[in-house]
Amino acid sequence: MDRFGLRFHHFGLAVPEPSAAFRFLAAMGYEDGATVFDPLQNVHLAMRHHKAMPDVEVVWPKESGSPIDRMLRRGHMIYHLCYVTQNAECSLAAMEAAGLVILPLGEPKPALLFGGTPVSFHTIDQIGMIELIHGEPVSGD
Repeated sequence: MDRFGLRFHHFGLAVPEPSAAFRFLAAMGYEDGATVFDPLQNVHLAMRHHKAMPDVEVVWPKESGSPIDRMLRRGHMIYHLCYVTQNAECSLAAMEAAGLVILPLGEPKPALLFGGTPVSFHTIDQIGMIELIHGEPVSGD
């Protein structure tokens, strides 16, 4: 844990279609994790795990109207860092107290990929997007 009460969980990789990302990650020694379509987030999600490297969440849009459509116009990209927090409100308050400007990108929602554990997304000014998992993910992915 750091001073914000956060523990790193995964990188989020946005792709228009996942097959090349899956091949690359498999060649790097990553193993398959859970794969779901999450209607609340309106994206397909697949976790990939490695014994010695950070986990990667591969995210790709449904056919249309996905929240990552605009982002993908710039190409494939790591677009968020995800952290586990036991108290999101305290973590966000600590970041703000440290002088960071944080914009919430919506209310927390239960995440299918994490067994219904709530997640929320936030933009940190001049840093980028983070995802917070509110408590320990139920599925272990």
